[in-house]
Amino acid sequence: MSSATRPSRPSCLVVALIAGGIGLLLLAIVLVTFLGLRQVFVEQEATPGVPLEVVKVTPTPAIFPSPSPSTSPLPPPSCQTIISSGDVEVAVSLPVSLTVGGRDFPVVAIVPGDEGWAYPDGYPGAAAWLCGSVVNYVVGLEPLPENGTLLTGLRPGDEIELHLSNGVTLNFRFSERREVAPNDQGIFEQARPRLTLILEGTDAWQVAIADYVSETEPVQPPTGEPVAIGQPVRVGDVQVTVTSGYVVRDAPDLLPGTLYYLVEFAVENFGTAPVDTTVFDMRLVDGDGNEYLLSPAASDAGKSGPLTGLLQPGGEAKGSAGYLVPESLNGPTLIWVFSPRPGAELQARFSLPYEPPAEEPTGAGHAEVAITDAFLSEGGTVLVIEGEVRNTGDAPVTVALTDISLTSSAGMSSLRMAAPPLPWTIAPGDTQTIELQYDKPDAATALLSLLGYSIEIRGF
Repeated sequence: MSSATRPSRPSCLVVALIAGGIGLLLLAIVLVTFLGLRQVFVEQEATPGVPLEVVKVTPTPAIFPSPSPSTSPLPPPSCQTIISSGDVEVAVSLPVSLTVGGRDFPVVAIVPGDEGWAYPDGYPGAAAWLCGSVVNYVVGLEPLPENGTLLTGLRPGDEIELHLSNGVTLNFRFSERREVAPNDQGIFEQARPRLTLILEGTDAWQVAIADYVSETEPVQPPTGEPVAIGQPVRVGDVQVTVTSGYVVRDAPDLLPGTLYYLVEFAVENFGTAPVDTTVFDMRLVDGDGNEYLLSPAASDAGKSGPLTGLLQPGGEAKGSAGYLVPESLNGPTLIWVFSPRPGAELQARFSLPYEPPAEEPTGAGHAEVAITDAFLSEGGTVLVIEGEVRNTGDAPVTVALTDISLTSSAGMSSLRMAAPPLPWTIAPGDTQTIELQYDKPDAATALLSLLGYSIEIRGF
């Protein structure tokens, strides 16, 4: 960390505030522009009775990946820090987590107001980093009794780690604890490399000072093509190895045309601090570039089950990462992306096999489905779908409730009415006119699956 790049405390805070103001102004301009263009280019809310856009997607079932809650409660940092030396300017990687006293804290970046520094509202359990403090990293802990006990329990020489978004870990050693007046300007000085932890109090602040020791560069995974099953990859302090990738089709809660894809893997902690396995960022990407988020239900169906809790230094663990995907998933190769924490720039990518089922979906090859109209009811709460099913084979076709579904990013919609009543039996060469009524999906697009055909309905 070169002294040539040390900004003074006043200039650092001024630059940070100016940068924040410019950022907010640019954001406002973008927002106004977006809202203006949206009126021109984005479809207006659907009017009851007006036909919706219907698009036949593929003659195989498909689903939407269900969104899952983020593993981190924090948004991306809202500031950017630039250091310069001569004509060279470099964007500094921002802190994403803090390890102190055996505890891990996610980090959120804040820009102080005119009244001074204060722990921000709405980020329980997080640490707050003062945007722009990259020589003396100033980080505030939530003013709670347990955090006071944490600081009081520090002993000289105790290690503290600050993890950056590029995978680098900054190592500090605790050296001093003292009480200062609120917003004492001395604690914000950027004179020498160190870490300053703040815990607010009514009349005084507890401050813990840790001297900078070193930084640990992450071990870069291989570049280029994703690695194969069985090859270990270091991602920061974590080494991950994929042992297998396979499908599960017989889970009791699976819908027709869907399956679970399971990734079995092993992790090892090569660092000096515990690793929280619940914040691992693990995604599955198919051949079309579609990303699927981790499914707790699918992970439970794996051989090892989902990882939980802390992985101690030197410890090893096995886990299952499961995903709810359509049978029409584009193979024969999938990509599994692993990162030790959300927001980290360092990732490992693994190549996994997938072979779609050889058998055709029920009804395919001797029935044709055509949707002729789709619109909302007068009250706007019911989606009405009209169409035809034609039997092109030599044997009767029977359509049951399990052969029909309407899904969206909000989940499955309930079928209110089918006309004629299900099941439908269609003789060879005959065409059945149909009407389906569903609860309106809480999404802009829905996917109707009928006898193996997928029809996308847009414009709600």
